[in-house]
Parts: sequence; C-alpha cells; structure tokens
Amino acid sequence: MPWLLFCAFFLLLPTLTEARVITDIERWQGEVSVSEELRVAKTGQLFIAPGTRVVSRAHIEILGQLQAIGVDFSGDDWPGLVLKGTDAATLVQDCRVTGARTGITIIGGEPRVLGSRFEKNQVGIELRHKSRALLENNRFIENSRVGLFVKDEAEALVRHNTFAQQGKFGAYIYRAKPAEFRDNQFFDNPTGLIISYYGSDPHIRHNQFERNQTGIKVDRSARPHLYANRIIANQIGIALDRRSDPLIENNLLRLNQQAILVKFSSYPVIRHNDFSANQQSLVLEYQSSSWEIANGAAARQQQTTSRGAFGGQKQAQVTETQRQARGLDGYVDARKNWWGLAETQILKNADEEANLPWIVDGYDTATFEESGKDWPLDRVRWWPFASAPMTNEDLL
Repeated sequence: MPWLLFCAFFLLLPTLTEARVITDIERWQGEVSVSEELRVAKTGQLFIAPGTRVVSRAHIEILGQLQAIGVDFSGDDWPGLVLKGTDAATLVQDCRVTGARTGITIIGGEPRVLGSRFEKNQVGIELRHKSRALLENNRFIENSRVGLFVKDEAEALVRHNTFAQQGKFGAYIYRAKPAEFRDNQFFDNPTGLIISYYGSDPHIRHNQFERNQTGIKVDRSARPHLYANRIIANQIGIALDRRSDPLIENNLLRLNQQAILVKFSSYPVIRHNDFSANQQSLVLEYQSSSWEIANGAAARQQQTTSRGAFGGQKQAQVTETQRQARGLDGYVDARKNWWGLAETQILKNADEEANLPWIVDGYDTATFEESGKDWPLDRVRWWPFASAPMTNEDLL
C-alpha cells in the first residue's frame, strides 16, 4: 500500500517537458495549435503563410528568423511572442495579436513589426534591452495596461502607429530614448503617452493627442523634447510632475480643459507654441521654488526605494545632482507663445505684470499649504508674447 500511495502521489506531480525547438526551416499554414513552449533556434527559420490562424497556450520564442504575414495569433491569456536578438529579417506584418499577456516582447535586435493590430492584450508590445525595432503603421486597441511599453534604453523607431482606448496608457517610455517617435496618433486613452524617469529624453515629434484624459504626462525627472505635436480636446493636454523639465515648443494646444499643468518642482521651457480655445492654458499646482530649495532633495531621497514601472525590477538610482532643479527664481518660463486670438487683443493693452485669466499661478493664489506650512506658488513668465500663430494651423 505505501508503494501504491507513492506512485499515485508521483503521478499527480506536474510533468516537466522541454520546449520543442526548430533548428532549420519550418512552414505553417491553415489552423495551428501551440500547446507547449516553442523555440526557434538561431539557426532556425519559421515562415507562417497569410491567412494562418495560430492559437497558443505557450511562449513562442524566436532567436532565429520569423516571417509572419497576414497571420492571426490568439489565445486565452497566453504568454505571447518573444523576439530575442532577431535582426531585420524577422518580420511581423499585417498580423493580429489578441488575448496575450504581452503580444510581442522584443529583447534587443532590429525586427520589424508593420501594419499589425494588437487588441485586448494586457500589453501590446514591450521593447527591452536597447532594441532598435521598427514599429510602423500598427494599431493598438483596448489593451488593458498599455499599448506599447518602451524600456531598458530601447532605441526603437516608432512611427505612424495608432493608440486608442487602452486601459491605462497608450505608450509608456521608461528609462529609454527611442531613436524616432513621430507621426503617431493617440485617441481616447486615460493617458496617451507617459515619459518617466531621468534619462528618458526622447524627441516626441508630429504626433496627435486627441480626447485623452491626459495627452502627454512627463514625470520623475524626464526631459523630453515635445515638438510640433497637435494636442486637441483632452482634459489635460500636457501634465508635468515630480521634477520634470521638458522643452515644449511649436505645438498646437487647442480645446483642452487645461492645456499644460505644471506640478511639484517641474521647470519646463515652453516656447513658440499656439494656445487656442483652451479653458485654461497654463496651470501651476504645488509648484514652488522655495519648497524645492528647502525640501526637494529630501523628498526625492525618500522615493529611492521605488520599483520599476508595472512592478518591475528596481532600477538603478539617479543622483541628486542629476535630478536637482537649476536656476530657481520663482518663475516658470513660458515666453514667446501665441495665446489665442481674443487673448492677444487683451495682451496688446497689458504690461508684463498683468494677471492673465487663462494662466493660473501665484498671481491668483499666492500660497499653498504643505506639511502645515505655507509656500509661495510660483508665477509664469509670459512676456514677451507672440502676436500671431506660430504653427501652420489656420487659427485666425
């Protein structure tokens, strides 16, 4: 009897199976079911014919070459595709990826993902380890966490993609600097694009952000260059938080409830933008040079135990010298912008000390309270101003 009990117990243990490995050329077409982990070795090539439906319950890891054109990848909470160190010969084009924890994880390499649709995954695509992948003309729809997650110093080219109705973020750039991030569209997301952490200094150019709760959020000492974007009809167009100092220039900010919100020791340079028909153009909250001088370094020291984005591994810490604000004089720099047609008429009869109704700063609320003490709210330096629009939009 003890022997029978031992055998019964042994049979209940999970069975350990090795992944199936493709070492040469394999071709798929029709209906394909993947029930165990599959690995394409560096010497292997997997070609999937147009119209093929792949239903998976396991990782499909590519170290060699994958060509999937017009393929439907699906599953019920399946792990997703992993492209590991693949070169530009690896191509995912006109595909649909659904139901995955992460639709495609790209680790290093230079694969191409073109014209594909990532829908109802947790994460659409995750880029890691200095990947220079090309992502172009893709659609990210209703992924529960984020459409595109760019991290680990990834240097991808991200252009002409659409991000709509994600659960949290359209795209998240975390400790990374994409080589290109342009001509993308962000619609109806809680946050269209978030750029976070010191060293995240990408050029964000010619993108459109429309009907998001927040179009662009910059935080944790990130310093991107936001150039020539169209930021229209969002609750907040651009939100800056926790010591973030972007350069914001040549953007159109139109019909937003708040065009730019500046909080917690952020000191952007806001230059040559067009503001048109926003409820509020520029708002300061909990923003004080005096508070930053007295408490900024200590507050950041308390944050150094934080984990990575989405509960990832703890990241290398940034020194206070790297994050500290410079030139603190009690002002946020927003000179040489066009503030709107009616606003320009008001400015023609105003001096540089005027309290402008479309800017909320220390002229409106002199102080705020923090830890039982009053701190002076910074002011906005807006003079000189532009007397005509500076973008190519017909705003007059």
